[in-house]
Amino acid sequence: MPSQVDFTVERRPGVAVGAELAARIRTAAQNGTLTSGDRLPSVRELAEAAGVNVNTARAVYARLEAEGIVRSEQGRGTFVSGAAGDEAATRRALRRQIAQLEAALARLPPRPMLADERPAASRPGPTLLSTAGLEAVRDELLERLRELEAERAAVMLRLERLGVEDAAPRVASRRDTPSLAGARIRWVGA
Repeated sequence: MPSQVDFTVERRPGVAVGAELAARIRTAAQNGTLTSGDRLPSVRELAEAAGVNVNTARAVYARLEAEGIVRSEQGRGTFVSGAAGDEAATRRALRRQIAQLEAALARLPPRPMLADERPAASRPGPTLLSTAGLEAVRDELLERLRELEAERAAVMLRLERLGVEDAAPRVASRRDTPSLAGARIRWVGA
């Protein structure tokens, strides 16, 4: 356990003890008191040293790991990450870019499918991606958005050549979608 860091928390009103403990570790990692590769106390040791519940200590480590400040290694312990702030900031920026690209793709109307075409296989469920994985997802979404924009431009050009005056895309209304509203149901039974 790093002896140079005081993990005790001052129970001040209005400040969560977990947030205070996380701030202490974050500050120690940023000001050089804790350096890259330093082993941090176990969850139980941290809880005892800080005078908090074990679940609070576990949550603090999880929060700091999500921020990229610490890394946990199964069976070895928790360690201070290298370039803590840079990696976390990069990951946050990538997640934000991916969310913006996915939102832009979701606003576009679906591409019509040809009769012999199969829908694209969807990506597997939620996973924790590395920075390289997040960059790959972002690049894939950017490429798909560029493809859709090129397809849209080609369609608009064809429409213009055909002499269609109003080539602006029409937003589908609720009435354009098939439904059973107003349908008559006849009961046939014994």
